[in-house]
Amino acid sequence: MDRPPALVLMYHQIVPDPMPRGWVPSRLADSRYGVRLSDFRRQMESLRNRGVPVVSLEDWLAGRSPSSPFSTGVCILTFDDGYESDHDLAAPVLDSMGFPATFFVSTGFLGMPGMLTPEKVVSLSGNPLFRIGSHGVSHRFLSQLSDRECRMELAGSLVRIRELTGQTEVDLSAPGGRTGPDLLRLAVSVGYRCLMTSEPGVLHSADDLFSIPRLPVLRHHAVAQFARLSDPSTFSFRMNRWIRSGRKSVRKMMDRVREISGRPLA
Repeated sequence: MDRPPALVLMYHQIVPDPMPRGWVPSRLADSRYGVRLSDFRRQMESLRNRGVPVVSLEDWLAGRSPSSPFSTGVCILTFDDGYESDHDLAAPVLDSMGFPATFFVSTGFLGMPGMLTPEKVVSLSGNPLFRIGSHGVSHRFLSQLSDRECRMELAGSLVRIRELTGQTEVDLSAPGGRTGPDLLRLAVSVGYRCLMTSEPGVLHSADDLFSIPRLPVLRHHAVAQFARLSDPSTFSFRMNRWIRSGRKSVRKMMDRVREISGRPLA
């Protein structure tokens, strides 16, 4: 089946704009990843105005991606952690443009301040544009857990999401982008359909569903920079890929050194 290349964007919390008095983000939130609502809306408008097809992973897998003048393929939208802003801020913008998305939820945080409630997960999943995925239970780095702990995280989150949404097929996003062969093996055995990573790159083949690369969208990505980064043909995209690949190589080396020395992993 002929599928176009897919650039998978990774969002986290969408920040109110203007920010309400006394607003406090979830304790999971990293300010580097908090995209202002006004910037997010402009970014989605940029995709629409440039004619970039925004498709669901389901449609991409089924070969239902529309033809487009965008030479580098289609775009898939994902959101990590499970913030309340998924429902309250991001979803209305996406719905108004007809853009599908998958929201990856850390199920152990449901109902905590700043996070989705079970009711809002149900509400999101009731919209045919949206799907709910797993981000584990406790947001621990899954690749650094024992097999038993990792399996409990994967199975517990999968069961909870199926209970709330009625979905049979559930996708997984690895917290912190930490992946590895053991995680892949366990995710397959538990019953996940695919694994989203934070590796740089573009999704080309359905053979790579357990190593799907994504591009993180950060707070400082104004619309002009976003337009360059979201086009894999640009130098900005390639430079971002080189930098992120270098950082990940260093991080993996440091994690390995800590593991060998017996010190706790960061």
